[in-house]
Amino acid sequence: MTLSRWFPLILSLAFLPWSPALAREQTEKAAAPAQSGPVQQIEPAGKAAAGGPSRQARTVPAVPVVPMRTIQPAPSAGAAAPEVIATLEAGVAAPDFVSKDLAGKEIKLSSFQGKVVVLDFWATWCGPCRASLPHTQEVAHRFKSQGVVVLAACTSDARARFEEFVKQNQAKYPDVVFTCDPNERGSATYAERASSKLYGVRGIPTQFVIGRDGKIAAVIVGYSQGDERLEEALSKLGVKAESGQ
Repeated sequence: MTLSRWFPLILSLAFLPWSPALAREQTEKAAAPAQSGPVQQIEPAGKAAAGGPSRQARTVPAVPVVPMRTIQPAPSAGAAAPEVIATLEAGVAAPDFVSKDLAGKEIKLSSFQGKVVVLDFWATWCGPCRASLPHTQEVAHRFKSQGVVVLAACTSDARARFEEFVKQNQAKYPDVVFTCDPNERGSATYAERASSKLYGVRGIPTQFVIGRDGKIAAVIVGYSQGDERLEEALSKLGVKAESGQ
C-alpha cells in the first residue's frame, strides 16, 4: 500500500476527535481496495429539488476530501428523514443565503452580484480544508483587482471554534471573507444547513465558482497540493492569469 493511499486519513485524523471506534472505522476505509482509474465517484445520481433540473452522477479527481459531519441525531422513529438534494452542478443559478462574519455581521451571497465568487465550504476540523487555505488566499489576493471574491463559509462546525480559528489565522488570509452558517449547532438539522439544503454538499472542502451572472460555473471537490482546478475555472470566466495587486 502506497503512502498516497493513507494521506487523506492522516490529514483528516489530525483534526478529528479521536476514539478507538473512529480510528478503527477510518483505518478500514483506508485499507479498502481503491477504485480504478483517475477519478473517484463521490455521489450517486439524484433527483433535483422541486422545480429544479435533474442532476446526474458525476466524478471528480481523487483528491483528499472529508465527509460532512452529522451534528444532529437521527430522526426519531416514525419521523420522516429530511431530504438532502444532489450536489448542484455547473449552469445552475447559485442559491442565495445569509451567513455571519467574525463580527456577527450578516453577509449575503447576493451582495457580491456582478463579481466572480469562489464559494468555499470548509470547517476548522477538516485537514484538507486547512491545507487549501494558503492557495485560496493566493487566489483571492492575485485576482481581487479583477472582481474575484473568495467567500469561505464555515459549515459543520461550532461558531466558537470558527471564531477562535479566524482570530488566530485572519492575518495569514486577509483577502478571504470568512463567514459561518448561523444554523450550525443550533436547532437546524444536517439537511437545513446552507451547504446541504441549498448546495447538496457531501464532503469538504467543496468550492463553487460562481460567474458574474450568478450561475455556477464549476464545482471543485477536495484539494491536493499543486491543484490548479480553481485557476482553470476562473480563466474560463475571463479572469486573466497575470497577478492583480
